[in-house]
Amino acid sequence: MITQHHMLSRFLLAQPGQYDRSHHRRIKQLLPDSSRFKPAAVMIPLVARNDGYHVILTRRARHLKHHPGQVAFPGGRFEIEDGELMNTAIRETQEEIGILCARKDILGQLPALPTLSGYLVTPFLSTVSADYHPILDHNEVDSIFEVPITFLLDPRNMRTQHFMFRGRSHSIDAIPYKEYAIWGATAQIVKALSHQIWVDIPKSVQNTA
Repeated sequence: MITQHHMLSRFLLAQPGQYDRSHHRRIKQLLPDSSRFKPAAVMIPLVARNDGYHVILTRRARHLKHHPGQVAFPGGRFEIEDGELMNTAIRETQEEIGILCARKDILGQLPALPTLSGYLVTPFLSTVSADYHPILDHNEVDSIFEVPITFLLDPRNMRTQHFMFRGRSHSIDAIPYKEYAIWGATAQIVKALSHQIWVDIPKSVQNTA
């Protein structure tokens, strides 16, 4: 079981997880002017269950301009009144799914990730109450679901998929889970987090989809 103590220790002692070089190359090819990236933040909410931590994910509303219907972490664009990106992640999580992540429960953060939608996204990791009661903003989110962290971070569950963007085929990472496909920036964040805190747990004690 991955415990809060283990995750905190890994954040303090391990090198920060890095994103794939192929992702950075693709961003530079398609969006060469990095100065135009807009700052944003997402939250990786962790909830303690009997079988260990689960990660809360959202499915974005299908009418959104960017990434409609995709699986994502709650989050959004930095606003001046936020002051800092941690506050952006906390605010957006509460606005999108009605869950408050207290600053004292933030375990750490990952490096900022540039995305094809023109954002520079900083992910934060936080624990949340096990008896949370979500209130969804359906202008932003269709639904939420939980994934056992042992499944999500296991590199053996990562797959390679292809998608077309601006007339070119690109290889991306994806994690199939039940009826969901976790890919794109979300999969990149998961992969970086896996590199930072994953320990190889025997398959017999891991959660499966």
